[in-house]
Amino acid sequence: MSIEPRARVAPERVLPGPVPLAPETAAQQRVVQRICARVAPAGVDVGVDEVPPGGLQVWIDTPVPVAAQESWVLYHRMAREVALVGWHCEADADRLLVLGWSAACLHNRVRLLQSGLRRLTDFESTAQRAVQLEGRRPDEPATEIVAAVNAAIERRLRWPERLAELDGFERSSGLSHLQLLLAQVIGLEAKVSAACAEHLVMARVLARAVCEQYARHSNLSRAQRDVLLESRRWVHASSMIRGSAGARPSTGGTAGRPHMGLAERRIAASVINHGVPRATPAAVTPVVDHLDHREGAR
Repeated sequence: MSIEPRARVAPERVLPGPVPLAPETAAQQRVVQRICARVAPAGVDVGVDEVPPGGLQVWIDTPVPVAAQESWVLYHRMAREVALVGWHCEADADRLLVLGWSAACLHNRVRLLQSGLRRLTDFESTAQRAVQLEGRRPDEPATEIVAAVNAAIERRLRWPERLAELDGFERSSGLSHLQLLLAQVIGLEAKVSAACAEHLVMARVLARAVCEQYARHSNLSRAQRDVLLESRRWVHASSMIRGSAGARPSTGGTAGRPHMGLAERRIAASVINHGVPRATPAAVTPVVDHLDHREGAR
């Protein structure tokens, strides 16, 4: 019996699946998601996706439709925060578009970081808030008080949270002038991060010192006064070591004073009297009030 051979079956076509995101695009998505989620009010979900041929789009998702005016305000608020990183943004009532690096936005970020560095040279406000213990009772556990003070100072500084949103994100550009701006931004961010860390260290040290002083004599006002005076001495000593005790941090243009860490400042405070050492304030002790308020505030 003759059997007709079977026809050759064509191979099954496999439809192409979604193209995986490039690593740099995925990292950018995570950063934009963090920023927009911080800006969005509670109960609002933020979606981020790629827009071919390049860029990202951001949209909001809520259980109840949002009025056009409210969404317009929210998208523009997100655009302002995302643009502070250096990206060009376009917003309307329907979505937010995040495009490439913008020289104008990067220049603005440089100015903001430089302004932040100048403000971070003043430790007076941090010291004042730290000795107040965030309204906690000084007989509470010291670790809880220090943690509360540290969190409050971190929120006040604002930069730690914003810089943390960029963790793991490597910024680059194929254009040389943008690459130079990005390098300047990254360098300034490192300086701002270090300065914020120094404020947080000082806040923890002073909060714990107030608790220790209060444990000795049960006088909160005296403990706060003594610790605050000692903190001013640390800052004043660092200025004298650098030969600029009367200089204002906001003057002098871009040539700032060399950075001195908290440990160096405490060492400076211990050898300030022409090389004659005095006790370093491990637990802060009362000091002789020979510095007026102008010197203590630098």
